[in-house]
Amino acid sequence: MRALFASFVLLVASSCMPDTGNEKIERLEMRLSGWSSLDIVIDEEGNGTYRDSEPFPDGATGHFKLDQDELTKVLASLQLYRELSVPFSDESAMEFIERTCPKGVPSVTDAGAFYARWHTATSDTHYLADFGCDYERYADRNRDIIKLVKTLPIPVDW
Repeated sequence: MRALFASFVLLVASSCMPDTGNEKIERLEMRLSGWSSLDIVIDEEGNGTYRDSEPFPDGATGHFKLDQDELTKVLASLQLYRELSVPFSDESAMEFIERTCPKGVPSVTDAGAFYARWHTATSDTHYLADFGCDYERYADRNRDIIKLVKTLPIPVDW
């Protein structure tokens, strides 16, 4: 009986998960934060905007364009994180804000973070990677995310 109940719960929970398959991304929002922050928005046509908080106090803004191959590569590079994303809601946003690193896990407070939000015709999901939480275990992930952002045609000093 327990196995049947557990199977039912799993079926219901998985049916509520967003479909991250081949649905077209209408808008991708990203933020890379640390000592400064870089906000990036890319639409379904590859038109991008960015806002860098540096140089202080006003920062820098601009536009860029990705061709279809470049856009496909960016979205493919983020697919793993999209699969880990959760539906956007006030509750999930607040959980991201209040999230702390579990006790006993190595952490630093000044390593920054990466946030992504995917908008489609039928879903709105988001993902947060805290670079300082369990930073040794997630070092490859953190490097990969930073490398991806660096491939975008944005004139940012790293």
